[in-house]
Amino acid sequence: MTKNIILDNINNPEVLEASYQSSPSEFIGDFKQALETHNESETLKVWHARLNYGNSTTNPRTNPRTNMPIGILIVLCLIAGFIAKLPTFFHIDDNWYFPRFIPLAVIGTVIFYFLNMMNSQKIRKVVAGGLLACTVYAVLLPNNTSSASIAMALIHLPLLLLSLLAVSFMSDKWESVQSRLSFIKYIGEVGIYSVLILLGGMVLTGITLGLFSLINLSIEEWYVEYIVVLGLVSTPLVATYLFDAIQKRQSKFSIILSNVFSPLFLVTILVYLIAAIYQGESPYSNRAFLIIFNGLLVVILAITIFSISGRERKNTTHITDFINMALIGATLMVNIVALSAIIFRWAEYGVTLNRVVVTGANLLIFIHLALLLKQYIKQVWYNADPLELEVTITKYLPVYSVWSVIVVVVLPIVFQYK
Repeated sequence: MTKNIILDNINNPEVLEASYQSSPSEFIGDFKQALETHNESETLKVWHARLNYGNSTTNPRTNPRTNMPIGILIVLCLIAGFIAKLPTFFHIDDNWYFPRFIPLAVIGTVIFYFLNMMNSQKIRKVVAGGLLACTVYAVLLPNNTSSASIAMALIHLPLLLLSLLAVSFMSDKWESVQSRLSFIKYIGEVGIYSVLILLGGMVLTGITLGLFSLINLSIEEWYVEYIVVLGLVSTPLVATYLFDAIQKRQSKFSIILSNVFSPLFLVTILVYLIAAIYQGESPYSNRAFLIIFNGLLVVILAITIFSISGRERKNTTHITDFINMALIGATLMVNIVALSAIIFRWAEYGVTLNRVVVTGANLLIFIHLALLLKQYIKQVWYNADPLELEVTITKYLPVYSVWSVIVVVVLPIVFQYK
């Protein structure tokens, strides 16, 4: 077995057709790999002609699962906006409501988008049950603004919701490496589309308010309270629709941008470390400096993962691979410094929930980066299977989901919601 469903079933047309119908994006990923190594195959030539007939980005068969009517999309956007405005309608405390339910409004409606197209009833019930459990938990979580455990739980609740979103996106293919890579690409693309939509919304807002001011109508307060809020909470949902229905889940920007910014971040992190040493800044004594270190880890991990997810499955090595290796290596050094600073603060100031959470997050990222660097070395110097690099990324993703459950549910109980 080659871990490639097309190569394993190249003489079984029924299986190939069933695989394509059930998950076109995964099929296309395997097809590209198969074509690189077996370009003489008549079966693959026929599939190549079929997949590229006309224009694959406009062929409705590229993604047969996309059947979301625009009317349902509008309804979901209105539901997200209504949830965001509930405190206004029913005089609910904003400080209690927004941290709990805005993530549910934004991510929850996107989850419902994919649930509408899901084939597996079992997975649909699991995701819907998880979303309901998160909602109930958010309602029952004590209202204590001075509690570090509750604050951390609310910060990590969106990460838990993203895990449910991942399962709703991948459906019954959630264990597949290709499906997990597709979800990573989806997150990157939707992030970029969301930024573009928000920038366009800012321009539209400025023009609208300017036009109405010319005729002496003041709509600023109403427009910001309703239209802007509706636009903000529904942006990820609209971006998802653009990626899924319009672009047919074809990644175009995230991989390109990650490859562009990888060398820039490498230079930035090296210069930053040198400047920090020169200035005498220390994460052992400067808490803000330590927070910046941790934020840098997350950003670089994301850029590295996006870059690797778009890497061609070839044994040939590109300059991007060496840049990613150097970036991962430099980030690991930053991570070691951050971990040592956290341990120092443990010894100096004692154990707190915040330090437990930060330590756990740093360890998770450190292990993931170390595994990626190890596999990259095997890939570059020992010609390991390129698929193993993708496996290293995707097999570790559930660890982050488990960690989010621990922070959201377990740690508040352990620290008695303090």
